[in-house]
Amino acid sequence: MARVSFGLSTAHLAHASVSGAIEACAALKLDAVEFFTHAYSVAECREIRTRAADAGLGVEYHAPWDGPYDFGLAEPHTAFVHLEQAIARAHLMGARHLICHLGRYDLEKREGRKEAIDRVIAAVERLVPALEEAGVVLCFEDNTLCHDPNPLGDQPRDFALLFEAIGSPNVGMALDTGHAHVSGCTHPYLEAFGRRIHYVHLDDNDGVGDLHLPPSSGTIDWPTLFEQLAFYGVEGSFGIEFNEQYVADELPALRELAARHTWRTR
Repeated sequence: MARVSFGLSTAHLAHASVSGAIEACAALKLDAVEFFTHAYSVAECREIRTRAADAGLGVEYHAPWDGPYDFGLAEPHTAFVHLEQAIARAHLMGARHLICHLGRYDLEKREGRKEAIDRVIAAVERLVPALEEAGVVLCFEDNTLCHDPNPLGDQPRDFALLFEAIGSPNVGMALDTGHAHVSGCTHPYLEAFGRRIHYVHLDDNDGVGDLHLPPSSGTIDWPTLFEQLAFYGVEGSFGIEFNEQYVADELPALRELAARHTWRTR
């Protein structure tokens, strides 16, 4: 059976330094650490790579999503440059996956959503060779209407346009279980894009708000979800997105659910 990896996002981990985050994830007996939304320096990226390797941990990188990283609204050259920088950071820190948001679209324009997706596609197409050379998989995360009225990635058609345009195996999707539970798109995403889903954020909620609850506290049917993830060929790379205080209690159950199934490797 392919090795399954469970990491923790530093967004849900109290830490004062790169080394502190790595030490905390190692202490929790995780397999990886997902560094979240900081524009890490070259020195920090190299430190992450070295310290994570020494601790036996994998690395993932979640890029910022606002300002110049709002790829749907950013000026095309700006979006290209900042996505290129995020790829370089991911490569330097030894990340397997680079998680990004698609961004937002202009609500005032009739074709605003399509124009925004086309803008994202144009930037990504130019950077496919860099992704393939670095061995990094760019994973665009699904979104919800919980935070903005105009997100890209809150419905399957946005990803359909992206994947129709870009067939590279180094461009895929990150499924956020909490976001998909709120949007009601879990099954549509899996059915349409299962083998393009390379990374999964694990968090729960009440089906209404993006609450980032641990699995035992929300309304997702986790045994069924893991069965579906494996059935549709999702890669077994998981990033925990609930508070670190719950990880010790929740991780054994997540590992047990994963162990019931065979998982695809990249």
